[in-house]
Order: sequence, then structure tokens, then C-alpha cells
Amino acid sequence: MKKSPVDAVTSITSRAKASMMVALLASLACQMTSASDAATHPAPPHASPFPPQIQLNVPFAPTAFPGEDGEHLLYELQVTNFENTPITLDHVDILNAIHTDTAPLASFAGHLLNNIVRLAGADDVTDTGNVAKPININAGATAVLFLSVTAPSKAAMPERVVQRVAFTNGEVVEGAAVGTHSSTLKVLGAPVVGTDWIGDDGPSNAADNHHRRGIFVVDGNMTISRRFAIDWKQMEQGLPYHGDIHADRSYYAYDKPVLAVATATVVYVRDGLPDNPPGHFPNFHPARPVTFDNAGGNTIVLDLGDGQFAHYYHLKAGTIQVKKGQRVNIGDVIAHVGASGDAREPHLHFEVTTAIPLLVGEGIPYVIDHFKVIGGEGHSPGVRRNETPLDGMLVDFENGGRD
Repeated sequence: MKKSPVDAVTSITSRAKASMMVALLASLACQMTSASDAATHPAPPHASPFPPQIQLNVPFAPTAFPGEDGEHLLYELQVTNFENTPITLDHVDILNAIHTDTAPLASFAGHLLNNIVRLAGADDVTDTGNVAKPININAGATAVLFLSVTAPSKAAMPERVVQRVAFTNGEVVEGAAVGTHSSTLKVLGAPVVGTDWIGDDGPSNAADNHHRRGIFVVDGNMTISRRFAIDWKQMEQGLPYHGDIHADRSYYAYDKPVLAVATATVVYVRDGLPDNPPGHFPNFHPARPVTFDNAGGNTIVLDLGDGQFAHYYHLKAGTIQVKKGQRVNIGDVIAHVGASGDAREPHLHFEVTTAIPLLVGEGIPYVIDHFKVIGGEGHSPGVRRNETPLDGMLVDFENGGRD
């Protein structure tokens, strides 16, 4: 008996259903077999047809500078997650942009990675010691990585570097290539006179360096004006003071002369703010409430040329000997050390930036023409010429480092 068109369709549909059932059973059997092997042979991460939606950005191009053990490079990398799920950092490599197939110039993983990361909106990064903790970047969030490279003595820093960032899901992003000689290194004189000056929180990549980690967002831009700042404190027998710890005059640096580091033009002066009684948190009680505007205290800014400005902060009221528009010569006494503004004890905060206003410009490196290292943990004694003093160096400016 001949089947009707409807019967034929029904028959075809029945056979299709039967075939689908067989395929489904086979698929379930395969899934059960795969599940039994999953514990010992986990499946690789799912390969997306699209590239990882992770943005790498170096907001300010760095400049290499000479230190005691080679050329140094300090800069920041922003990692922004444009995925719709969190991602977890695994490791970061810094590569020669011309020869990316060679060994990394620097690598950060485990606790070393923890110590260079700050998540936007979170507390400042803190040293985790030897403990590695997961670093999760939520959807839409940004992490700032404080990167550091040292090219050993007699090994030149590459002209360009690139970042390779790997995540625990197997994704890898390479990009944000940037030059390493973006500004002119100014050769400066000593900012203070005498010996036994320690470069507190000077250039380094330490997790507890408040200058290096000093991010501010100003006019919509993330800046680190203090990137290469140094708090110069004078020491004796390992201490910056004698007698009453809460008296300014107990500190060896207090009221010491401050020198012009170059022949330059004075472009900003602020005077009249009182010195604070010394005290660190929670015993810091400033003479006046600290604001963004007065944090530098009594201030002098010198125009060094090429868009670079030398900043002197926390000067003693009434000791400033220059005015705006005045021309000064290298070595001139321009003020004395005080404890005004956001100073917890008498010291000279010195930095070079790309702008005149306080905390607005980008901190840039410089070198001092000659000085003598006489101590400091991890530092080798000796005369230095055209180098940058590093964090914790104990320095003699008495003879300008001359033998």
C-alpha cells in the first residue's frame, strides 16, 4: 500500500528521532567517559574566537637612569579588564621590544608580583613578604603594576621595551611597547651641604616606598610626581635626631642650608607656613591642617629648562632667600630645611617633575654630578659621578664626593 505524503513525512521524522536518540546516547557515553578522566586530565581553557579583551597601557613613558649597579628603569603599566568576568594575573615579563624571543629583562610572579600591584580603588600595595596571593582584576577594573628593570653595568638598556602579561586562564597579552629614553637627564648639583645625609624613600621599587607608589589623579589624569623624589635627612649614629624626639631642633637636618641644584630661574615661591612638631602617625599633629594645596609646605620651584622643574618642599618659614623670576646659580643658598606642610619631621623633600604646581607633574629622573656614598644597607661605599642616589644611601656632600 502506497504511503501518503503525510505518512512519508511521519516515517522520515520517526527515523530522524531514532537517529537523534542514538547520537544523544553516544554523546552521553562520551561525556561520562570524559568526566571520569577530568580529575587527571583537565580540559584546556576554552579558546575564544576573539582576542583577550585586556588593555595594556603605559601612561607615562620612562627614562633610564644610571645607578650604582647599572641602568635602572621605573615605570607603571595599567592593566584594564574589558571582559565580563574577572581575570587573575599569573606573571608579567618585560621584554626587549626588538628581540622579544630573548630572555626577559625582568619577570614578576608569585609574591614578587603581589608586591608590584595596586588595584584601582583599593588600598595601597603592601609588601606580602614571601606569600603569594591571587591577584584578581574584576570586570571593568584596572590594576596598576609598578615595573622595574635593571640593566647590569656595561649592559645597555634597550631602546624600547614591551610587556607580556599572562593570566591563570591561559590567556597572554603582549603590548604597550614604550621607549626607555623619553626625557633629558639633567646633571644637577647637591641640594644640601654636609655629610651623613640619607636618601629616605629615594628611587626604588620597594612596596613600602610612599614616593614610588604616590598616585594622584589630577584633572582626570593619573600622575606620580614623586616617582623619583628623595627625603633628605641628616643622620648620626643611625638616627636623625638627638634629645627630644618631638622638638624640631633635635633633628640634625633642621635649619641646614638648601642649595640651588642648577643655574636656573625661580618660577614659584611659597612662604609663611609654620613648622610642625615632629610626630609620625598616630602622633602627627600638624601646625595647620594638611590639604592638597599646602602639602609641600614652604616651597621653591626652579625652572631647569626642557620642561623640567626642581621642587623643594617643607622649607623653614622666613629662610627663603629668593623670589619668583630671580636667577640663581648652582650652589647658591636659597633656603633652610624645615618641617612645614605634610612633614612628619624636619627634612628636605626634593624632586624633579614636568610641571610647576605641586603633585601635578610626572616625576622624572636626574643625576647628581658628584657625591660620595659612605653607607646605607645594601649600598657599596665609593665616589659616584653623574649618577642618581638610590633609596637608603648614606651620602657625603661635604667635599662633593671629591677625593
